[in-house]
Amino acid sequence: MLSYEEAGLVLDELVDELPEGIFENLNGGVSFVEEAVTAEDGRYTLGTYFRNGMGRYIELYYGSFVELYGEMDDELFRRRLKSTLHHELTHHIESMAGDRSLEHWDDRQSELYGFNGINVGSILFVCDDNTLSMAAEAVFNANKQGHSAAVTAYSAGLTAGDALAPKFVKACESLNISLPQRRPAEITRELLSTHDIALCMTLAQADELSRRYQDLDERVMCLAEDDIKPPALGLGWKKTLERLSDEVLAVIDELEQEAPDAF
Repeated sequence: MLSYEEAGLVLDELVDELPEGIFENLNGGVSFVEEAVTAEDGRYTLGTYFRNGMGRYIELYYGSFVELYGEMDDELFRRRLKSTLHHELTHHIESMAGDRSLEHWDDRQSELYGFNGINVGSILFVCDDNTLSMAAEAVFNANKQGHSAAVTAYSAGLTAGDALAPKFVKACESLNISLPQRRPAEITRELLSTHDIALCMTLAQADELSRRYQDLDERVMCLAEDDIKPPALGLGWKKTLERLSDEVLAVIDELEQEAPDAF
């Protein structure tokens, strides 16, 4: 894995890739802290956007990345670092515009992200039409190992979509994602009730699933801290699937870390 110094150089490169205007009024810049940081609930914090008497600045926490993703290869680690940087910069941009929607989104998302002490023996991935969720199912089942090998995974959509789009299937093939040989499935009460957790691709999907099955809403969570959506106009499937794969691999990592308590 990347050392603190190596990860710091990667972060510098990620910052340099972005337009200077994004950093306007971010007078404290972006700092890379070596220690891990945890929230009040004990979960690791990857990054924080600050707006206080010292100004506006961002901190990313190397130690937290190591605790959560230390077993990832260097490229996946880089993508995770990039995703967190962009997330915190979005806080800054919205703060400058007087828009706090992401802050409210984060408050809601924090309630739905993480296993919250649930013993996970089965996972149901959910999206709108069982496209992205089917890919998530395939990635999980192909990569689970160790303690997570005992975890079963399936997928469904809020509705059963039509046949999978050719561009989506082609992108999966290019990334060696072997999709299940079946048609898209629709979520049902029985499906949800027979899985320990349901990992949704977006916050809106999680909210809708919780609304439909209010007595089962404690099972409903989000796969990632940021929404994972199909690309606009069907373009960019490969990039979307790469991010999806990163998030699913992170779930496997988390299951491994929680193994003594989770199984």
